Amino acid sequence: MASYKGVQGALVALEDFFKRRLPAELSAEPVSATVELLGSADIAEKLSGNLLGIYLHRITIDPHGRTRFFAQQGTQNSGRAAELPVNLHFLLIANATSPTVEADLMAWAMVELANENQLDISHVQDIDDEWGQREVLTISPDEMTTEDLMRIWDVFESSYTNTVPYVARTVRLRLQKVRTEGEPVVTRVFPGGTV
Repeated sequence: MASYKGVQGALVALEDFFKRRLPAELSAEPVSATVELLGSADIAEKLSGNLLGIYLHRITIDPHGRTRFFAQQGTQNSGRAAELPVNLHFLLIANATSPTVEADLMAWAMVELANENQLDISHVQDIDDEWGQREVLTISPDEMTTEDLMRIWDVFESSYTNTVPYVARTVRLRLQKVRTEGEPVVTRVFPGGTV
């Protein structure tokens, strides 16, 4: 189960996933494409250069996991652990100086995620070593209407560019330990003194 850094860990792991696989024909001259995590401040300015951007636009509580407890993983505790399961909704954004490079960047990224759509502790342990050994983050295309997508772009200064929505399910964030009841009270001792 992840600490609050689990969200950051998942995003950095996704960025590293693409950086390690970026083919030479896209990363080398003359294209010189890069992969970057983008924040709202980055998109508020005009995007430049050849890049594949990853922009987290929404975090939601997983509707299937929010009312249940998961079995504790590992050997430390055998009890139930409270957690907050969240899904990360992000946009893959291809920006390029030519339409062919833009299309190549997005098509390549989509193929990579179709071929290998899971991240595990081996991808995130440098950022958050509290992930469980069996925890897996599954990445799949997200349902988003064109109107909703365009609303996101309307608030930014950047011009619209090739964008595909994805969702990463599920980052399990650790909550405070569930309180347990103590032993029942069987005796009471009252301080007394002499009068």
